[in-house]
Amino acid sequence: MTQFNKALSIAAVALASLAAARVAAPETESTSLAPRFLETKYLFIFGDSYTATGFNPSGTKPSSSNPIGNPALPGSTFSGGYDWPGYLVTAFNTSQTLLYNFAVGGATIDSNLVAPPGNGIPSFVEQMGQWENSVGSKPSYAPWTSDNTLAGAFFGINDILGKFWDNQDPPVSQMVDRFIGQFQTLYASGVRNFFFVTVPPLDKTPLIAGQSAAGRTRVMTNVNNFNTQLAARLASFESQNSGAKTAVVTSADPFNTAISNPGVYGAADATCEDKKGERCLWWDNLHPATAIHKLLAEAVASAFEGTFF
Repeated sequence: MTQFNKALSIAAVALASLAAARVAAPETESTSLAPRFLETKYLFIFGDSYTATGFNPSGTKPSSSNPIGNPALPGSTFSGGYDWPGYLVTAFNTSQTLLYNFAVGGATIDSNLVAPPGNGIPSFVEQMGQWENSVGSKPSYAPWTSDNTLAGAFFGINDILGKFWDNQDPPVSQMVDRFIGQFQTLYASGVRNFFFVTVPPLDKTPLIAGQSAAGRTRVMTNVNNFNTQLAARLASFESQNSGAKTAVVTSADPFNTAISNPGVYGAADATCEDKKGERCLWWDNLHPATAIHKLLAEAVASAFEGTFF
């Protein structure tokens, strides 16, 4: 078992033990559910462990009392508490915003391009199938429209690191093709507002910071290559699809803000880990804790300020 697979397995076991004890974020974190406007908006999210809240499309649907549907806020996350989608629909919502989050820990963009670190983990392609079989069958599942809906995705981490542990480079061009293909499916179904979150500076995670200089450089090169190609393709996607509005959310900014000033966020240093997600910047050696997630949510909200947030 690779070091990466071991880390994910440990994280999954820790999640199970923490789920029963997890509670909503404290009042000081400004996670009020009270909408400031009356209209309802819909947020469709796809991703991996940096994004997952444990949503099951066959379970309880999002509502005003629990905007992530199931499980209860903050969900089953890899952060120790709220992660960035949870913060979006609590701390940064400007209306009733219902989150349908199909992200699953360990997911890659396409399992046929890069296999996930375990069996049964749905890729972006497979998460889209789940979306089409539930939310996509509007309006019976959710009464969303082109105007009140925003779709976002955060992928690439497992694709890049999965290949890194195999001493290979990921098939970036093919990954980008499949990624944009899923956005094209969403567009064909009526979605018009899109964003993606760039892969963060993985070389600054405790896991990769401990690798050789050559290893860190290899990871950085692949991260930059993927982010650059995907941003360029997203711009083409917008220009080629009438009415489409897109945004690239650069995750490096919130990550670097916290890493450069750990004390501001209650952390002793930039590498410590805390399974409660409160006293360190990291939940484990790969996953950020709540402070970075809140900064990331703020970056997403800023990209759509005045429209969705």
